[in-house]
Amino acid sequence: MDTSEPAGATVAAGGAAPSAPSSDGSTADGPARVGPGLVSALTGAYFGTWLALLPATTVTLALRVQQIAPDHKASVLSLVLTIGATVALLAQNVFGALSDRTTSRFGMRKPWIAGGAVLGAASLTLLATASTVVMVVLAWSLTQLTFNVLLAGLNPVLPDQVPSAQLGKVSAITGLTNQLGSVGGAFLANLFLPDLTLAILLPGLACLAGVGVLMFVLRDRRLAAGERPKLSPLALLKSYWVDPRTAPDFAWAWLSRFLVFCGNYTLTGYQTYFLIDRFGYAADRVGSVVFQVLLVNTVTVVLASLVSGALSDRMRRRKAFVLVSALILALAHVLAAYSYSLAGYMVATAIAGIATGVYLSVDTALVAEVLPSRADAGKDMGVFHLANVLPQTLMPAIAPVFLAIGGHGSNYPVFFLVGAGLGVVGALCIQRVRTVR
Repeated sequence: MDTSEPAGATVAAGGAAPSAPSSDGSTADGPARVGPGLVSALTGAYFGTWLALLPATTVTLALRVQQIAPDHKASVLSLVLTIGATVALLAQNVFGALSDRTTSRFGMRKPWIAGGAVLGAASLTLLATASTVVMVVLAWSLTQLTFNVLLAGLNPVLPDQVPSAQLGKVSAITGLTNQLGSVGGAFLANLFLPDLTLAILLPGLACLAGVGVLMFVLRDRRLAAGERPKLSPLALLKSYWVDPRTAPDFAWAWLSRFLVFCGNYTLTGYQTYFLIDRFGYAADRVGSVVFQVLLVNTVTVVLASLVSGALSDRMRRRKAFVLVSALILALAHVLAAYSYSLAGYMVATAIAGIATGVYLSVDTALVAEVLPSRADAGKDMGVFHLANVLPQTLMPAIAPVFLAIGGHGSNYPVFFLVGAGLGVVGALCIQRVRTVR
């Protein structure tokens, strides 16, 4: 990528030259163009983070719960996920607001990224050795807390460092890490299962490595002590809120992401149990099947994301991509609901991958463009992160209600169809955004 010209480097009507870049490479008009070094390092840090965190939500945590409470696995997993997601819900906004006020000589974001990675690896160690339901709840809660400290510093790097003209492409690349982390983590889990300890711990080491590289490459924003906003209990309380009256586009983007992720979670959150209950896979083999499913999903996500991110930047359009992708994702849920063979489920997964690749690459760029304030990017990204986390709290809590319809506790078609409906409504919400085409 070209690094020679800062964003907004056009000469104004009066002939004035653009503002000079600051120490972090940005100008008064916004961040300068970023090169491949930062993009690669940021991608590596995200990949390591998701590699450590996502396998636990899809494979290893479910298997640990099944070991401890085999007769009540679905309800216990719902309890663990709900409590952990509640911790995540509360954590990232506070730490995002703190990162906006950090005057460290290392920068605003680096202390939180590094600290969260180290503490996150320690929390995974506790999860790997947990032997009771209480210990699993505690370990997963600490894991969610520490990784959200990491994400509170990592998520604002995109709006901090990347100009609008590159947002689609860069968000597409970094957005791929979510799926790559899932499939990579599933591969590692399958490689080391039935040894759950190694399957949980080794991804944590990969996270430390990825974050370590970013620490060397990132020219972090720095905040002078005199420019630091005051921190008060009211300011912390406001870290959970952006007034939709003053930022309506941000509010609609938030609602759209929330509903789409609620829908998507019905498929991803219970995938392991779906494969066991619908197709009869044993616990010691389901890791291999999950890996195959995620591999198909990841290939389609990668292809769709790279194409759609670059195309969105070129066309200067975001909303149409988000709408179509969310509708296709809903269709994938319908197909999954009525899949009675692994091949049929794979087809649904592939379609979901195409939709997810388009959605994540373009929607992340759209969100970065409708943030209310660059000065509060950490706080605002924390507020938006609630749209990712709340579904993890809400859906496990209500999942048993839908799964229990019919009396057998595994009514996945109803659960998946509910997810499809939520996705459709979320797709329509994004059309209310006015300042982004």
